[in-house]
Amino acid sequence: MLLAVDIGNTNVVLGAIEGAECRCFWRLSSDTRRPADEYAALLFRLFEMDGVDARSFNGAVVGSVVPALSGVFDAALRRTTGIAPFHVTHESRLPVRNGYRNPTEVGIDRLANAAAAVKFLGAPVLVVDLGTAVTVDVVSRRREYLGGAILPGIEMSAEALARRTARLPVTSPDDAGPMIGRTTADSIRSGILHGLVGAVDRIIEGIWAELGYTTATIATGGLAAYLTARSRHVRRVERDLTLVGLAAIWRLNTRNSRGKPKKN
Repeated sequence: MLLAVDIGNTNVVLGAIEGAECRCFWRLSSDTRRPADEYAALLFRLFEMDGVDARSFNGAVVGSVVPALSGVFDAALRRTTGIAPFHVTHESRLPVRNGYRNPTEVGIDRLANAAAAVKFLGAPVLVVDLGTAVTVDVVSRRREYLGGAILPGIEMSAEALARRTARLPVTSPDDAGPMIGRTTADSIRSGILHGLVGAVDRIIEGIWAELGYTTATIATGGLAAYLTARSRHVRRVERDLTLVGLAAIWRLNTRNSRGKPKKN
């Protein structure tokens, strides 16, 4: 069993991966002020609640877009699992070729999403990740990660409206309801949520036009189900896409010449 850790700007998501499935799933807030021993204590409690022996993992992989937390989780994971985790970097071997103009600029989570999407659907494929920011990423027919688009996430958009206007409230990212909002809060929800679906569909269509062909599509993130229920082009949801991608990259980088995973 492999422990996969996705360190994002808002949350740290962890999963116990067996094959291509996530047996258990945990979420913590990303807090750069929290030391390694506090994170270790939290991990022990989370594992215990789900009946997972912290020492039962045969490997650990970390993908981080928050450098300040990378070392913290390295220490926390060593303490809880006894394993030195493998950190995915831009030098790691990938199931796709990184075709970004500056390969080191692309987030590790985006590369992990691309790796998992190819595993699930093959290439070409397009990934929509609805997190703190919304990313739309493309893998070509030749399994080359090309890049994509980034736009503000739901909560980021709602907070920006509230911060930059005098009388608009912060709204929660609930179901948008009807297109015509009859209150200010409903109008904000309608604009943000319906607008997000429209923006994603338009970006997908523009990407297909640039490629000259259509692709498979897959979504992940907290509002992925909301998107797929309304999008013209996105139908499949995989909650654990990033974790599965990190696991695929770990396997690719830790196999010896006999094709078996190395022991840490």
